Amino acid sequence: MGHEAAVLKSIAGPTMLLLAVDARGRVDGLLFELAVEQRYRNATATNIEAVYTFPVPSGATLLDLEVRLGDKLLIGVVVEKRTAEAQYEEAIDKGDTAIMLERVADGLYTLNLGNLMAGEEATIRYVYAQTLRFEHGSARLTVPTVIAPRYGNLADAGFQPHQVPANDLGVQYPLTLSIELHGPMAKGSVSSPSHPIAVTAIEGAIAITLARTASLDRDFLLTMEGLKSQSSAIVAKDGEGYVALASFCTAVPPSASELPMRLKLLIDCSGSMAGDSIAAAKRALHRILEGLQPADQFSLSVFGSNVVHVVDTLTAASASAIADVAARIRSIDATLGGTEMAKALRSVIQIGGADGAADILLISDGEIMAADSLVAEACGAWQRVFAVGIGSAPAEAVLRRLAEATAGACEFVAPKEDVEAGILRMFARLRAPRVERVDITWPLTPRWTTQLPRGLFGGETIHVYAGFDALPTGEVDIALRPYGDGASVTAAAALPPHCSDDPQLARMAALARIANADAATHLRLALDYRLLTDRTNFIVVHVRGEENKATQLPQLQKLAQMHAAGWGGVGSVVESRRTAYARSLEVRSLKCLVSADDLEDDIPFSTTQESVDTSVRTDSVAVSRSREPIPVPVDWASLLRVLDAQYTSSWLGKLPTTLKELARLGVHGDVMDQMTRAHMRGMKERVIVHAFLAALEPWAVAGGVSRQLLRALRHLLRDSDIRRALAWHIEGLIGKPASHDAHS
Repeated sequence: MGHEAAVLKSIAGPTMLLLAVDARGRVDGLLFELAVEQRYRNATATNIEAVYTFPVPSGATLLDLEVRLGDKLLIGVVVEKRTAEAQYEEAIDKGDTAIMLERVADGLYTLNLGNLMAGEEATIRYVYAQTLRFEHGSARLTVPTVIAPRYGNLADAGFQPHQVPANDLGVQYPLTLSIELHGPMAKGSVSSPSHPIAVTAIEGAIAITLARTASLDRDFLLTMEGLKSQSSAIVAKDGEGYVALASFCTAVPPSASELPMRLKLLIDCSGSMAGDSIAAAKRALHRILEGLQPADQFSLSVFGSNVVHVVDTLTAASASAIADVAARIRSIDATLGGTEMAKALRSVIQIGGADGAADILLISDGEIMAADSLVAEACGAWQRVFAVGIGSAPAEAVLRRLAEATAGACEFVAPKEDVEAGILRMFARLRAPRVERVDITWPLTPRWTTQLPRGLFGGETIHVYAGFDALPTGEVDIALRPYGDGASVTAAAALPPHCSDDPQLARMAALARIANADAATHLRLALDYRLLTDRTNFIVVHVRGEENKATQLPQLQKLAQMHAAGWGGVGSVVESRRTAYARSLEVRSLKCLVSADDLEDDIPFSTTQESVDTSVRTDSVAVSRSREPIPVPVDWASLLRVLDAQYTSSWLGKLPTTLKELARLGVHGDVMDQMTRAHMRGMKERVIVHAFLAALEPWAVAGGVSRQLLRALRHLLRDSDIRRALAWHIEGLIGKPASHDAHS
């Protein structure tokens, strides 16, 4: 008997919805602005709703959204989130096209493209800006392109079902990219540890382009070495006033190389670190051990689902201790299961007593869903966390948030990158005395200033924004005063005599102000400065002519991420390979996208009794039933989870129409018996089934199902037969959840 070859099939279907991505950027001084175009085409025979979650740099300001649909150019507006969501759903309901961009978390955004018609193309263009930093004579620019799979509970992380990024080995999205460097960044040695690049001199600047065809499977990294770190300042108009950005770069305190370290090393050995990442982590760990001095103390722990303390006390960094640990590193591998980072951090904090007399150096890809518990664990102890992000697509926002909340710092190491420079910079921070006080002196008294980060270190840029009623001129000074008897370090930045009319600096400053604003101020700044935050969305609505409107609800097409190169052992940035392990990872990563048969076998249904509302309504009259409530052997929450997974899967996207399909979802007992009898008496089966589903809407609202399923359930009520069936019979079989009134 012959054997068929194994074939890897994409969950995205036979056609790719995202055709290509083009990114074009410019660096001026320490400001970086990037315009990204995503080009989509609906090659299916029906209208669709395309949903794509993508990354941007942590802390970047998303400035603009434009949509080109056919020959129309549409400009996005910023409105309060609830208003945007209502406008989006209303447009979908009317058959019009709507585009909404929403913030999922720091560094993650979801694009919603509703009612892209059959055969149509759309180009989405968004622009973001961020500040760059000098770090000990170097600078680093990152363009995130892919979201690697993350460990943890999606609900705890605040993700809605449509926002959750999936990954698919079968998709490939082409990337083109070009960046111009102007000013001091153009004067260093430029290289990319992530991509082959071409460097071309242009008038007063240099242009960077990709030297080969690239895809969205790894972040683009650009490093600039041999720079002269310097302080600078810029000023721009802000309505009737002015906004200034001062970028200070002080010297390294002279005592930095003299202070011994008490260092707790915590290494991520979860499954996502397999392959390139664990290899890079080992290189970094060896370099750290080489940098320890006899006066230093260290411990070593590794973690995944559980934490293992390889060196469980703070131990003197003697030559014999270093040699022993270096030998044991050979056996470290990414085999410890899930990424229980908060639990590991809690355990490591206790080493040597949680008295704050030590620092933690974490080496990880940071691929977890929720960072709140992690940050809470770290902030509960007076111990700084310094993070080294490893891999081709580390979760930058998670690691930066953890480090900044504890007055630590971050470094990132790509698979092909030499760890030497990054570890040396980290050691300079670790050995430096902590800053006790910061004094900034402006030539005019500012109306407001932004808050400085908790972790401040000499030799690298510190940004601060300030607002003024009059044009500030002259110099602005900073002084970092360390704890103890250490000498202060100072720097000065010259404010320019003229200001810019570019509005983007004021918008970047407003986003920085939002970070520490109350809810009312947050919303006011976001709306005034057209900023996308967790309280506002970008929205675009294209009202179609009656003849061009969609006549049915769009089918959900959720765009999967490419797998990050080297993630979890799936291929390698260093060498190209495919393994059986990689294929098994793909199966596990797609475990939620299964058929109805699989769902029926894998998801247990509860048999708890539900209290049922015994009053049903006709079109205008409430009728009370005299009989006792019907026993309902169905757990509506479980049923809706299964229905939601089925409806939002790209392979189906349809509601059940038969009683047999309901039975496969888990509907049985008296509920199914009564619906079956109604069908035998002549009621249409589709009407019965859809009335039953429409009656589940209150449970769907209370249970937080996807908006696609909610939209479909509410759409059923357009049918007068379904409304009559719902009022006549079905609603009383189901009842309403106790929390329905709060959600209505």
